[in-house]
Amino acid sequence: MKTPETSKHFKRVIDPVTGVPHYVLATRLAKYQQSLYYVNNPMSSDGRYLWFWSVINPIYPDGAGKLLSFIDFETDEITICYDIPYQSAPYVDPDDGTVYFITGSSLCKREPKKDKFAEVVCRIPVFTNGGGYATHLTRTRDKNKFFLDIGIKCGGGVQGLLDIRDGSFTEWCRTERPHNHGQLNPQNDDLALMAYDSFANADGTKNRIPYDENGIYQRLWTLTSDGKRKMWPPKNNYATHEWWSADGKTIYYCSDYYGIYGIDIETGEDITILEGIDPWHAYSTKDDSLFIWDEKKLERYGGKWYRGCPSALNFFNRTTGKNLVVISEMPENGHTPENQNSYHIDPHPRFTENEKYAIFTTTELGGVDLGVVVVDELVELTK
Repeated sequence: MKTPETSKHFKRVIDPVTGVPHYVLATRLAKYQQSLYYVNNPMSSDGRYLWFWSVINPIYPDGAGKLLSFIDFETDEITICYDIPYQSAPYVDPDDGTVYFITGSSLCKREPKKDKFAEVVCRIPVFTNGGGYATHLTRTRDKNKFFLDIGIKCGGGVQGLLDIRDGSFTEWCRTERPHNHGQLNPQNDDLALMAYDSFANADGTKNRIPYDENGIYQRLWTLTSDGKRKMWPPKNNYATHEWWSADGKTIYYCSDYYGIYGIDIETGEDITILEGIDPWHAYSTKDDSLFIWDEKKLERYGGKWYRGCPSALNFFNRTTGKNLVVISEMPENGHTPENQNSYHIDPHPRFTENEKYAIFTTTELGGVDLGVVVVDELVELTK
């Protein structure tokens, strides 16, 4: 079986500043070929199937037009799935590579085979008025249910579990403001991580994530199946992108301008992973020893963020305390604050389920491409 290192579809690239090698999907079947959102594992555990986004013609102002594609490293073939329309971040079953996704009001699946087609698993019996059915799909340990954070009204939501065996939905909670980016705890099916997100009013005006009456930034929440919610105050009173540790005991999160942190949900203890950095997204290995993270590079425009801005990719070995710049700059390729990219092309680095690779989106070859880095090589460089 081929791998990203040996596949005919990947090009080995060495960063001109750092000298660190990585691999970029060079076979061009779509104009944009990018990684999944960092919460979602893209690869089967045996390393055979790797899923990614393809955008044949990225012209739509709302970022639509995405299709899912996969690489079969056994046959070393790429397949674009034209039968999978644009939807939220999908779920890839690590056991066999089957992808689950929502389109319309249906949860569907597709096997990673050229001769297979998408099929409906079940209908979703809850109405949404355009807010979406799931920011990310996460699954119970018995594989029978998916957690949904359904958008309703002006920023409101319904959260709960969809049973794919009979299509029934068990509601956990309803919120008047957006609590999305839902992620089931990997060890507790009655607990989910949620984010209080920004939202728009009926007239289209936007609201940022608010502070509560005590001045606490309200990004980080957990929700239990009995409807109880709990807010977790972040260090430095600011948090952005969050995820669970593999043992389900820690909420990890990025804090722009400050660092990468964690909260022990059993003790409430703050955990410092890496400070003095400006992380954008990050992810950790199952033993919490390695972290892959990206950062915005905004010097050209006075610190102003915009979609399509330059970025860098980094790797932190928590055991040795060494941080490594993997890619020094993934350029903006003509995008500016006034001419932003309408697609979500942030690097979104993520370790695969077998932790042999980290997958990300890169723009260093002039396009929007799928990137892969070998974890063992990064560990060797950070001894």
